[in-house]
Amino acid sequence: MSLNNTHPAARRRQAGLGLISAIFVITILAVMITGMARFFTLTQETTVQEFVGARAITAAQTGVELELTCLENGLSGCTASAAVGSAPAVWDYWPGPTANESFTVKGLNGCHAEVFYYSVDSPEGSFWTIDSTGYCGGSGLDGASRRIVIRAAQ
Repeated sequence: MSLNNTHPAARRRQAGLGLISAIFVITILAVMITGMARFFTLTQETTVQEFVGARAITAAQTGVELELTCLENGLSGCTASAAVGSAPAVWDYWPGPTANESFTVKGLNGCHAEVFYYSVDSPEGSFWTIDSTGYCGGSGLDGASRRIVIRAAQ
């Protein structure tokens, strides 16, 4: 008989505990979901920035290869040839003569490279130092630039 008397009193003391527990669980789940959403957003932004950076380094490499082709073959379309032996006064912009143009091939669309070179003489021989900076995307966090400097024998 004493069990029946304490049971209703115990139930009265626990009234509302389910509601408080449910609010606590919902709050914890909301915080976890918000944190996960922020983590996934940051991961996506990082992946996009890495992709744009990879395109920028490819544009810089392409600029080096185009400039080296011009130098080795003595092509007249290379504007940086005026800078031989001194600090460059004229930069090559690949793919065109102005920085507003950009590559049109897939993968480099919207990218361009600024390239210059100068000659270096040493006891081992004469070398070209080619400096290329590739730009892709917009300005700020939407874009990336990568720089490559190589030395090639003349």
